[in-house]
Amino acid sequence: MKRKIRLVGLTLGDAFNPQTRSGVNYSLFSQLKQKCDLIRVFDLDLRGIRKACVALGTFSFNRRRWGNKLHQNAWAFDIRSAQARRVLNQLELDVDLVFQDGAMFVPPTEKAPPFVSYHDSNVLLASNGGALSQGAHYSGNALKRAVRREKRVYESAALIFTMSNWLKESLIRDFQISPDKIVTVYAGTNLPVENFQKEYDGRTILFVGANFERKGGPVLLEAFRRVKKEVKDARLVVIGSNINVREDGVETVGRVSDKATLADYFRRASVFALPSFYEPFGLVFAEAFAFKTPCIGTNICAMPEIIEEGRGGWVVPVNDSKNLADRIVMLLRDPVLAAKMGEYGFRKTSELFNWDIVVDKMVSHCERVLSPDKLT
Repeated sequence: MKRKIRLVGLTLGDAFNPQTRSGVNYSLFSQLKQKCDLIRVFDLDLRGIRKACVALGTFSFNRRRWGNKLHQNAWAFDIRSAQARRVLNQLELDVDLVFQDGAMFVPPTEKAPPFVSYHDSNVLLASNGGALSQGAHYSGNALKRAVRREKRVYESAALIFTMSNWLKESLIRDFQISPDKIVTVYAGTNLPVENFQKEYDGRTILFVGANFERKGGPVLLEAFRRVKKEVKDARLVVIGSNINVREDGVETVGRVSDKATLADYFRRASVFALPSFYEPFGLVFAEAFAFKTPCIGTNICAMPEIIEEGRGGWVVPVNDSKNLADRIVMLLRDPVLAAKMGEYGFRKTSELFNWDIVVDKMVSHCERVLSPDKLT
């Protein structure tokens, strides 16, 4: 049922492009459009001369570091915030709420509708995520200033939606935000969730991720060599990463944009392994669960919260290929255990990691920040 809430969205990238942010924007705003009167979604991403100027000012010979600095810096934050003020000031329609995706800008709070925001991580968690995380370029005074910028967003928001309790606890502890205004709603899978009878072949391990190094790809390759000594016909399928690996049993697929094809890989896998060094949320675990595939991640970030040790799979120490290999072998050799964990994950995705349920929670909480006359 559509609620009587008039929303304007603010985000980075095309909100209705299924390829933006791994489909998160598309799923999120499509559901908001179904449940509310979503008037318009504004893309505040840097473009043209503004982007060129910021790129020059943040140049680094390290391409990954340059990319992170380009999007996460004070200039970009201020440019996006000014753009948010402009688009909201130009609105001639009556708006109840502004829905903001992320903390990369702050909309006006005076003479403007209240805003709510949605997050997968924060700058402090990202800066502690190791050399491969998105916040690795922040340290010292630059990090302190970035924390202050983000804190403005959190303090100004009427409500904050988080993808995990891991993030919620950080906002309370590190940013001194009241727990009363933070709600963990999680995130939904961008692949279809349909019940089916899964067969576990006892040999297929799946990895899905564009950033091979950050997501622990080299650690998984090392673990796979150990697995091959125990399970001779084991195979590792690597999707999303543009790497050149020529090893017995390893299949590199590259990027798969077709959802049906990707779903088929999840459906055929007996184990999903992603031993990340840093993971803002880890939506791909929910996608594996959607196809009853038990998961192995690392014991950091929100991964323990998603997987639940011993229930939907296991979490292992970071950069521990031996422990990872042992867990993979255990699941490959025990299809009954794999099925039990896969079924648990499937139920969890159906009941929790579901965009219809996630956005319904958001809208219900949004209603509480509106005055009664707005809902009549």
